[in-house]
Amino acid sequence: HPAPRGELRALKKQFKKFKESTEEKLNVAQGRLKAAEAFKSVAEEKLRALEMGCNSRSLGYRYQSRRQEHVKTSGALASLTLRKKHTSTVLRVAYSTNIRLSNSARIYGRWFVTIDGVECRKPGMIDIAMYNNNGDRDYIPSVLLGICEETNAGPIGKGDHTITVSIGRIGNNNIGAASSGWASTSILEVQEMCPQY
Repeated sequence: HPAPRGELRALKKQFKKFKESTEEKLNVAQGRLKAAEAFKSVAEEKLRALEMGCNSRSLGYRYQSRRQEHVKTSGALASLTLRKKHTSTVLRVAYSTNIRLSNSARIYGRWFVTIDGVECRKPGMIDIAMYNNNGDRDYIPSVLLGICEETNAGPIGKGDHTITVSIGRIGNNNIGAASSGWASTSILEVQEMCPQY
């Protein structure tokens, strides 16, 4: 005999609740699995870091200071070589100086860092840009600061690498008269560091 309609409705209702409860538990389980996988990945990275000596913050360091004004519209301002000890580490670059664009209206300039002649790709370029449109001749204290994991040429392997700070145009725009490091000491610092987690 067919089940009464009341029983069928009750069974459908129970099945719907069971299905919803099962789907909810499945979603929770999947979320926990993703969290566990993420935790495992971070733990493995930290273990690799410890194995290569990353229990210390800085693995390598080079410093250069120079009291010299550069009056140029292109080319290198400072450069040094660092021997990178590991493949999986990153480079932290800092350059402090003062900058000026002058002698023309609507002028644009860019100060940037390269590693072995190539700009950083990951997490991004290390640079600053300046625009002047009213003839100001002020020198502005400035700092280029950033982390580089990879350049446009690929990962930065262990071995000697040349880190250079340069000045250049932005596109085909006029750069006017560009100056860097007037009456002060410019400092370039490069550190080999553990990846940050």
